[in-house]
Amino acid sequence: MSIQKRPKVVVVYKNMPHYRVAFFELLRKELEKDGVNFVLIYGQPSEKDKKKKDTIELDWAVKIKNKIIKIGNRELYWQPCLKYIKDADLVIVEQASKLLINYILLVLNKLRITRLAYWGHGKNFQDISANFIAEKIKVLLSNKVHWWFAYNNTSKRAVMDLNFPESRITNVQNTIDTKSLLQHMNDISQEELDICKKELSLIGNNVALYAGGMYKEKRLDFLLDACKLIKKNIPDFEMIFIGGGIDDYKVKQASEENDWIKYVGPKFSREKTKYFMLSKIQLMPGLVGLGVIDSFAYGVPMVTTNISYHSPEIEYLENGENGIIVSDPDDLKEYAESVIRLLKDDYMLQKLKNGCSISKRKYTNETMVNNFRLGVLKALEVK
Repeated sequence: MSIQKRPKVVVVYKNMPHYRVAFFELLRKELEKDGVNFVLIYGQPSEKDKKKKDTIELDWAVKIKNKIIKIGNRELYWQPCLKYIKDADLVIVEQASKLLINYILLVLNKLRITRLAYWGHGKNFQDISANFIAEKIKVLLSNKVHWWFAYNNTSKRAVMDLNFPESRITNVQNTIDTKSLLQHMNDISQEELDICKKELSLIGNNVALYAGGMYKEKRLDFLLDACKLIKKNIPDFEMIFIGGGIDDYKVKQASEENDWIKYVGPKFSREKTKYFMLSKIQLMPGLVGLGVIDSFAYGVPMVTTNISYHSPEIEYLENGENGIIVSDPDDLKEYAESVIRLLKDDYMLQKLKNGCSISKRKYTNETMVNNFRLGVLKALEVK
């Protein structure tokens, strides 16, 4: 009697950010229950991405050494992973034209040697930083795969616009692990918060924060100018900045010149939680991605703007219900006044907090894992 081979599913990821660890660990556990051999392969970040200081290593996953090739301002990645995927029933990769292994896998998919699935946005929503040729290549090849794992409904529509069949698209509802964030909130005592507050020399009641990467699309210059206008109207306004990146020098300089601006660098997990617990709102006038999930989990509403290049997760933010979206992205005064009104309106602030509480129960890591798991099982069934 022959023993049936367990299907092997491989995910190839460029590098391992902190926010993806809980997802991969739970996905591995759930797929093992389904009899699926799950293999995760990841590499190291580029010098540019290292500045974010947001990556981690996993002892159970396969770590490879990416070869990163610089061509002008562009980086191409060679991920040496072919020996780990030669017997895979399904290979899932990030949708990115800079990942050279994807082109080989597309050929193998065409020859029906290895089934390939894309996981991503569906298109580059950050038009201001998109490479024209790279985007054309992405459009041409993105409907040549066996399956699609789209970030959410916005991404799903983008994939369908590529004439890819809806029946082969899984909406994973991209999010982060909020359960651990909530546990940290329960574990952190008032005494610990008081110590943190003292270390930061926070003296006001109107504290806001920014938490995320620090680069062009985040519009830190706009945010810092807005903060100065807010400070003029709300004397006890104070601003905490969490994160790192190529533009973090702007925040460091501002914090040195203004004692009410606090820069604490990259913070994760429990450490990050303390700063959210000390804040009333999150300010992010530039690109919004998974940071909106932090707002929901911590009950700290986000104020952003209606820029054209948000990531797909912006669909989770409902203006006036669980956050604020200022209509004119270039109107500095309108953005600052929206923040001022919110900080002075306890009723509206509480309404948004209630909206965050509803949203945090909807966008969970457990839901994302189950959506992804069901997509994997369907992709394995379809020939």
